[in-house]
Amino acid sequence: MSKQKQTQTDSVFVDPTSWEDAGYKQARIGEASRGMAQWALSRCPGFADEVPKEIKAGLYAGFQLRKHELEGDKYYKLGEGGTYIPLKDKPDDSVKGVVCMTINSAMSYSQQEFGKMRETDPAKHAIVKPLRNAFSDYAGNSLRALQGAVRKLQNEGKPRTRSANKTFLEAMKDAFDTYEGRVKTANDRSETGADPVKYKLAVAAFWKAYNA
Repeated sequence: MSKQKQTQTDSVFVDPTSWEDAGYKQARIGEASRGMAQWALSRCPGFADEVPKEIKAGLYAGFQLRKHELEGDKYYKLGEGGTYIPLKDKPDDSVKGVVCMTINSAMSYSQQEFGKMRETDPAKHAIVKPLRNAFSDYAGNSLRALQGAVRKLQNEGKPRTRSANKTFLEAMKDAFDTYEGRVKTANDRSETGADPVKYKLAVAAFWKAYNA
């Protein structure tokens, strides 16, 4: 781990010195999460259910900034067979065929440019794709965490009611609906095997067979 990356990571989290210290730090994390939720809710009352595009764009820009800090520079050397081999450290300037890739550079390609890269430069596509996927997961989890904190804030003081258990068919339909959204997201980031059209046909075939 580079000295720069170590410093950036440690500035956010420092190992507790004891379980008491761990409890204190965890309590402060909870307070920070609640404060962020209050801030978001005050500016967007419907944040927990739907995040407007302009707000999501701003949040994702911040998520990208932090993910870029955490990942740092990644170096690859073009090897035999036209594939890039990851390097542990920055090579000497005399080494040829080296590419430096970061989260920022990977995300700088438009969806259309990234899609074309699979055909025009498959070697680069192979190193850009994992970075884009890693950021997509990181940003998605970060957004869901913030929405969850807002939802928790909104439910403070409300009595909890236990919902009735879903029937098997209801649970199956919900599962298919969930994965329909996931396959669309995966397709948008050019993930291999993610085909919304084929997914719909497969689901239709399942219900046809199951209800026969």
